[in-house]
Parts: sequence; structure tokens; C-alpha cells
Amino acid sequence: MNVKVDLRVIELLASRLCHDLISPIGAVNNGLELLEDKDSGMGDDALELSIKSARRAADLLQAFRVSVGGAGNQASFRLADARNMAAGLLEGGKVRLDWPGDQDSIAAPGLPKLMLNLIMLAGECLPRGGSIAIAIAPAGGRVEARVTATGQGARLPAEMQASFAADADVGELSPKTVLGYFSARLSEALGGGFSPPQTGPDSVAIYAFLPAS
Repeated sequence: MNVKVDLRVIELLASRLCHDLISPIGAVNNGLELLEDKDSGMGDDALELSIKSARRAADLLQAFRVSVGGAGNQASFRLADARNMAAGLLEGGKVRLDWPGDQDSIAAPGLPKLMLNLIMLAGECLPRGGSIAIAIAPAGGRVEARVTATGQGARLPAEMQASFAADADVGELSPKTVLGYFSARLSEALGGGFSPPQTGPDSVAIYAFLPAS
């Protein structure tokens, strides 16, 4: 897989990662400061805050390492790994993952990496939380994936949908939309693509396909 990425896209991906890490790392720092204050009477709470926040930061780093980094290109990274990683990423938040394990045997080069990106995109469509349902199936020599985000106020921002287009203007991307652009280019580099998303009352369905292995 040979993908040429604009320098601005790399900068935006780095900005996105830093933005997502600021909150949990800041919470770890706050927890450690409370632990140092022996008179605060909040030792147990501070320790719990630090542990949960450190785990959140580690989950984010691991997800980005796979979703946009080279680790996701390894043949040893499978759908079951992507599902477990996505579950860890969403654990303790407002979004529930519904991804049946009976889809794990479906194979297509790059599919686990692409699915992790699609799940992260679906999370962007749920400002008030909800659920993300995964459906993967072989169809006519290719593998089709549908990621459906359902929840109150679920929506696909217009700028996010625009980032999927093959002729998307890199100059118009932001840290919030760069994952959409990257996911679409990733699917194309793998020989697949995106199908038009479908939106309904409180739901957004994102479609992608890859050649079957």
C-alpha cells in the first residue's frame, strides 16, 4: 500500500491527536497534584482519577498508532483486535459499541485498520452519545462495511461529508474533519472506496468497501 499524504494532513492528524490527549493527560496531572496534597482528604479519588485518565490516554495513543500509523498495516492486526481496541476506546463514555464477533472471519487487506477509523468517525456523529453498530459482509468479490451511529441529535456535519470526496480541498480540512479525509484516502489506497452516507432521524450510516482477499 503506497499512500501519498499532504504535509498539511500530517499536521492536522498530529493536532487531532494532541487535542484528544490534552484532557486525559491534564486529568492525570490534576490527580497527581491532589495526591501530593496530603491535607486534601481526596487521596482515593485522586488515585482513581489518575488511573482512569492514564488508561484513557493509553487507549487513545494505541488507537491512533493503529488507525493512522504503520502498526495497522501488519497482517497480525485482525478484526478481533480492532474490535477490542474500539471497545476500549469507547469504554466509560457515552457511546456503546455493537460489533458481533461472528464477523471476525471476514477478510480483506487493511479492513481492521479501516474499521477502526470508521468507528472513530461514527463517534464524531454522536454529540450526545448513543450506539455504534457494525455490519461487515462479503458481496460480489468485495467486502462491504456499514457503521451506523444512532443517538439523540446524531448527524454527519457537512464539512465531514465533504472530506470524503476524492477532490476534497486539503486546505479546507480541520483537525475535526481530517480523519474523514484520511479514511477515504485509505480505502482508495486499498482498492476500495466510500459509498454515500445515509442519514435519518437520529442516525448516520457510513459505508465503505474493500476488495475481498
